[in-house]
Amino acid sequence: MSRLLSVFLTLFCVAGAVLGQPQAVTSIRFEGSQPDGSTTIPPEQILAVMQTQRGSSYDEERLRQDAEAIQRLYEQKGYPLARVAGFDLQPDGTLVVRIAEGRIREIRVTGNRRTRTSTILRNLQLRPGEVYSLPKLQEERKRLGSIPYLKDVQIAPEPADDLGQVLVNVVVDESNMTQFTAALAYTSRRGLLGYLEFSDINLFGGGQELQLQWQRGTIFYDGGPEEGEQRQAYLFSYMDPNLTSWGLTIGISAYDLQSVFRPTFSDVDVTLRTFERRRGYTLLLGRRWNDRLQVLATYRNDAVNYDDAPIFLLSPAQRLLNRGRVVAPGLRVAYDSRNDRTNPRRGAFMLASWESAQRSWGGDFAFDRVTVDLRGYWGMPRQGTVALRAMAGFASEGVPLSESFWLGGFDLRGYEFDRFRGNRMLLLSGEVRVPVLEGIQGVVFLDVGDAWTNESSIRLNVGAGVGVRFFSPFGAIRLDVGVGREKVFTYVTLGQSF
Repeated sequence: MSRLLSVFLTLFCVAGAVLGQPQAVTSIRFEGSQPDGSTTIPPEQILAVMQTQRGSSYDEERLRQDAEAIQRLYEQKGYPLARVAGFDLQPDGTLVVRIAEGRIREIRVTGNRRTRTSTILRNLQLRPGEVYSLPKLQEERKRLGSIPYLKDVQIAPEPADDLGQVLVNVVVDESNMTQFTAALAYTSRRGLLGYLEFSDINLFGGGQELQLQWQRGTIFYDGGPEEGEQRQAYLFSYMDPNLTSWGLTIGISAYDLQSVFRPTFSDVDVTLRTFERRRGYTLLLGRRWNDRLQVLATYRNDAVNYDDAPIFLLSPAQRLLNRGRVVAPGLRVAYDSRNDRTNPRRGAFMLASWESAQRSWGGDFAFDRVTVDLRGYWGMPRQGTVALRAMAGFASEGVPLSESFWLGGFDLRGYEFDRFRGNRMLLLSGEVRVPVLEGIQGVVFLDVGDAWTNESSIRLNVGAGVGVRFFSPFGAIRLDVGVGREKVFTYVTLGQSF
């Protein structure tokens, strides 16, 4: 009996000694805020900043230091709301580290008057339930700031009632969405002359774009009628970039462009394209895949002629060959990461288009036409910008004059309008844009390009000069003085060159 009592007391003492020792951590598991319970930061990175490791003893002071180290790691990664909610040691020695990473409970939009709240939220990639990330919020602010009808965007967090949750406030300042431009004159010789344009880039609060345009002028040229030829032009264009929640885009343009008006102070003779008459419509149908990429199927149906061109510019036989209907389905791909569409300082833009004119669809011509337009923008000190552009085009045999590539004037500065023409085209342009006064920007530019045919070879034509941009409530007014091989030209128009 005494021997059994001795064994019992020995086992009791051993058990007491074991129970008094800290329990060892056999494994470590992290539970985060993701839907599946995982953490935003990889577990191995969290484990690397902890003193407690597999095989360590359970020590509350050490775990307190580990909690501080984990929270510092989350803050460095851009998650300032993350907190260690607790440590749980399981009977099998598994240490469970519970991390409240900071979730977005709600997104609120204020400051919008015409723009629908749903439109702004649709342009956000941020969603309620996500982990609050400071770098992502900064990216979202840049994304919304690039929308043309939003002048300024501020995104600020606000603590929610629940621990580890936050409210995100999106405060927007809308830009001028509607523009109206008018220039009218009357002379006894030319009659009523003018230009009217109305545009809205956010017509119904969802980013819908509308443009209405009317022009009327008189063309005088050697050998033409003494009273001049009266010309009028009309244009209607509408696009809805997000007709549905999944990004369906539709668009239509209808036009009767019976003249080409070019504001210029230079003594420029009329060109063949001055007499181009085009009447028709273009349909667009596609999808905006994200805030930068858009893919569109196009359909164009135009009736074009040069019947009024004087004989010294185009013979009767050439008029007949270039008169007819162009029916061309096509494809258009656009990528746009510019921070501002009207006066970008950073980002890139790409537009690639392909059309295939078909006689079987009721057209009079059959040809393929491809154009690629690439642009890049880089910021400089003192709010300056370096802007570069590369543009190339190719058209197959059988392309009429109306679908050829024309260079000279606003694109290849320092040369007459439409000075170069062909079924191949290359244009390289560079500009340095520097603010000189508030609302005024100085520009130095260089253009190099040519348009040529299969029977000729490329000859790069160089034009250089200086310009001024006046930023008004109606947009930028552009004044450029360019020097080419032959003489100096001055151009005045609206908007940046690219």
